[in-house]
Amino acid sequence: MVVRSETNLEAAEANPFAHKYLLKRPKTHEQQPVSTRILSPSEAAKEKNYVSDLSVERRRSELFIDLIWVGVIGNIAENFSEEAFGKDGDGLGEESIGLAAWHFIILFLMAWRFWKYLQEFMSKYATNDVLERAFVTWALVLAMLFGNNAPYLFDPHGPSNYAIYIYLVWRGSVLLIELYYSLFIHHVRRRLMVQGIFIFPVLPLWLVAMYCKRDVKAGLAFAAINLEFYAQILMDTPFASRFLHDRDPGDRLDSDHWTERVRDFYIIILGEGVLSLIRGSPLGKGISLRTSSGVLALIAYYVLNGFYFNGDQSRRYIHAVRRTHWRKNLWQFFQHALFASTLILGITFVFLIQHPLDNSVRRHEEALVKREADPETEDPALRLAIAIYSARWTVSFNLAIILLCQTSVALLNRSLDAPRTLKVNNRYLRLLPRMLLVPIVICLSINRTMQSRTFLGIISALLLACLPWEWWASLERDGGILER
Repeated sequence: MVVRSETNLEAAEANPFAHKYLLKRPKTHEQQPVSTRILSPSEAAKEKNYVSDLSVERRRSELFIDLIWVGVIGNIAENFSEEAFGKDGDGLGEESIGLAAWHFIILFLMAWRFWKYLQEFMSKYATNDVLERAFVTWALVLAMLFGNNAPYLFDPHGPSNYAIYIYLVWRGSVLLIELYYSLFIHHVRRRLMVQGIFIFPVLPLWLVAMYCKRDVKAGLAFAAINLEFYAQILMDTPFASRFLHDRDPGDRLDSDHWTERVRDFYIIILGEGVLSLIRGSPLGKGISLRTSSGVLALIAYYVLNGFYFNGDQSRRYIHAVRRTHWRKNLWQFFQHALFASTLILGITFVFLIQHPLDNSVRRHEEALVKREADPETEDPALRLAIAIYSARWTVSFNLAIILLCQTSVALLNRSLDAPRTLKVNNRYLRLLPRMLLVPIVICLSINRTMQSRTFLGIISALLLACLPWEWWASLERDGGILER
């Protein structure tokens, strides 16, 4: 129907966020009202478009949230780089790589738990009123403050506890909003009660950590985070699920949305690594040897991205999150290890790129011999030699962890492919080259005099060598190399 010139009602669109109330009765995603009226084809199409618009709007909000976490993760990664390799990437960091990695793991786990609580809240509830939006805004404010203060938690010159304060304020905020929601959604009350019970042994650890020295603080913080993680595992067991959910079909996460958000988080991690190849111009001016090292690192990121999102290349499968509770928890554990290792890998890549072809390798070796004779020596060349050698081992071990975790995540799903569906129907054979890379990349670092560019080149070549096999093995049985 044409209303006026160049205006047609058939092109009209519905606003997915046309609100009727500022404050609504809290509800979960599964409690959203479903229309039982029989719709005409045109009405059904509009309803489908309306739901699609809601999904798009939701994704836009999540994209904005992810921008905050890009900064949080980036700042934590930068702190690790400064502790391990120095502010100028000269290998003169104030901490050993092992201690810097220990601090990084704790800060990363705190940031992950912060993000996880927010995403679980958004994946569970669908009130979409002023209060819920204010709560999300409050979460972003706290995330910004946490990201700014996280590097000072283990600062050797004057540690600050603001990161712990902010984390505890956020944890309390989640409990308060769920306490309010439990007044309207009675099924939430049991879970909230159990969560309150688990907080009692965790809270003293955080409080004591604030008044302890740096090493003790790190240990207590790690213990507190792990207690929260294991408490969540316990709440996901079949017995706990029967106690918490047995009358509540709606008190569950939107599993599809949750797993998609976790995959999005890996994009943030990979994005931080790719961004580090550009931020601060680590490749230098023009095209040089550093440029070739940067290209090799970028290729490695591309292959790892493909490994993660391709999984085991099964055409039909059941996701691990929808299988048994222990597979779901294993899936989350491997995701944690994968994310942390990928971040450390990216930071170490940059340091090796800054030293692609060091002409002082022989001098470094002489410095190492000198240190064996005089352990008290503080030769800068020696410290740089140790940093480069340690960085190569860091890359090797973290790349091995990444390959193991990506393969494990893929194998936790259950393949439903019928026999003779793909060229190679056995998914273990399809993923075999990844497993063969694990001992190879670890052994690469044994050669102490190998130049960084050569080291990165071998790693990128090995990763690329896996792609042709996986591409061919995952082709459909009646497919081929060329389409006729």
